[in-house]
Amino acid sequence: MYKKLIRLFVQGIFIFLFFYFFRKTTFPLPEKLPLNIFFRLDLLFAIFTTISTLHFSYLFLPSIGIFFMLLLLGNFFCFWLCPLGGIIDYTNMILMRKKLKINFKVPNMIRLIRVFIFYLIILTSILSVFCLVPFILWVFNPYVILTKAFLIRKFLLFFILILFLSFLIPRFWCFNICPLGYLNYLIGVKLRNKMKKLRKK
Repeated sequence: MYKKLIRLFVQGIFIFLFFYFFRKTTFPLPEKLPLNIFFRLDLLFAIFTTISTLHFSYLFLPSIGIFFMLLLLGNFFCFWLCPLGGIIDYTNMILMRKKLKINFKVPNMIRLIRVFIFYLIILTSILSVFCLVPFILWVFNPYVILTKAFLIRKFLLFFILILFLSFLIPRFWCFNICPLGYLNYLIGVKLRNKMKKLRKK
């Protein structure tokens, strides 16, 4: 119970920070505020940019910290720090989803969507080294969704759809669609478990 309350508190802080920085993103930009910190924490964005530009920017150093924290703590990012995941959890709590006892099963094939999107992002980043490839897959980035939802009506409808689906099926977006969530899973669960097995040997 206490862990859940602490997690909700931490989620609330990061939701606040995201929208606070979003509101502060006006010209001239305030130099003292790290307005792009969430994108700098985005490990998938760091990988895509590094591959497509053949250059690693120091701006993505926070994402390296996230990588090692995922190995140490497991996939904490999606459940503690991600503002979209936090909004989903808060929405379900406010609407008292648990009391309604809604139970929809997701076919295993649906879970492959995030895998497909993830590897398509990696493939696109490689192809962009050799040719100009139109890239529209950032519509699946949680930070892009939250940023655009309050600027473009279509993204707002997309955002509402995510909340609705995640109300019917807990964290439907996170477990089935989000490519960043899949990368965090690969590192914080798959890779972490393999390293634990190697230590035991």
